[in-house]
Amino acid sequence: MKRLLTDAKVKNLKQKAKAYKTADGGGLYVYTTKAGAKSFRYDFKLNERWGTLTFGTYPEISLADAREQHEQARSFLAKGTDPREANKQSNQIKSFSFYALETMKTMELRESTEYKRLSRMKRHLFPILDKKPVTEITAIDLLNLLKPIAESGTRETAQLLATYCRQTFDALLSMQLIQMNPAESISRLLPKPKQSKNFAHIKDPKEFSALLKSIDAYQGEIAIKKALQFAALAILRPHNIRFLKWEYVNLADRLITIPDEQMKMDRPHKVPLSEQVLAILGSMKPITGKLDYVFLSSQGQKTGKPMSENTLNQAITRLKDPITGQLLGRGVMTSHGFRHSSSTFLNEMGFSADAIELQLAHASADRIRATYNKAELMPEREKMMQSWANYLDGLKNGAKVIPIQRGA
Repeated sequence: MKRLLTDAKVKNLKQKAKAYKTADGGGLYVYTTKAGAKSFRYDFKLNERWGTLTFGTYPEISLADAREQHEQARSFLAKGTDPREANKQSNQIKSFSFYALETMKTMELRESTEYKRLSRMKRHLFPILDKKPVTEITAIDLLNLLKPIAESGTRETAQLLATYCRQTFDALLSMQLIQMNPAESISRLLPKPKQSKNFAHIKDPKEFSALLKSIDAYQGEIAIKKALQFAALAILRPHNIRFLKWEYVNLADRLITIPDEQMKMDRPHKVPLSEQVLAILGSMKPITGKLDYVFLSSQGQKTGKPMSENTLNQAITRLKDPITGQLLGRGVMTSHGFRHSSSTFLNEMGFSADAIELQLAHASADRIRATYNKAELMPEREKMMQSWANYLDGLKNGAKVIPIQRGA
């Protein structure tokens, strides 16, 4: 098909006493009104009847865009479909992000899980996939998007994103908006996550003492410093610390109760509060007490959003050895490593495995049932958590490791 127009010609079309058409070819033309407004239109014939399809106004729609839509309309005509109806249906299709968010609404996700999922999609998926009609996204599009993410070293993130895509396109498939799921097999084409290793943690009391002193000397944000001190004492999972709400804290009863939807094992979790933990919470109360979350950074206090999942780990790498003044760097400790260290030390101190596992929220369903009749060993766990806090104070003050007899 011979095309007659150029961008310059369209731009230079002038208004006249009457509206007029300027042909481009194949029924596509520019319609110029008496006022000088220009729009791209297509006159076509279907079933012996004439119709007109308007693609948009110039310069909002370029000549190249109009030609692309014109070719698409011609392909609908070749199949016996009225391009006006096809265009209406196309305009009703929402973006990928719309369907991804709608899909999330059908899932019963923990608050922390929903937050992580949404953050990943906003960062990696929405900016790219929303640029294209969701019904035209192909497996190649998804592979070209996700494979570089996997190859950059975040294989687990790429696999999670592939799952989010598959779930979203499954919803589109159910609505009969697409004929096949382009994300169905994408995860198989991505590099598999490397086998996980134990989180970096400290086993030597002297090294742990140095770490605790470096946390106390931390010069960054107060909320981050207090969260690190809290992590060593309360031995909660990092996401439970980041998402710890004041409504879970009962200072009078010296107890934190985290609801089941926030816990990995889907069971409520109780944390007895030592004097040292009460002091940390007391110091945060004037700062974030009127907000939802306990440990909010200065930015979080403005937005109401909790710390990112890497905030505490990054803070640990910026800690300085109290003797040498050198940065601790990576590979020494992680925010999750506090749990491994505390488990090691508490076992060496002679506390019962049941009490330790319950406090770590590791206990199996059988162990939970066996200990519920003993009120989840709360009296022993209360003594254990206070002894643990005292032990950490002793480490910072240079005390030697003094084993504590079981049940003491």
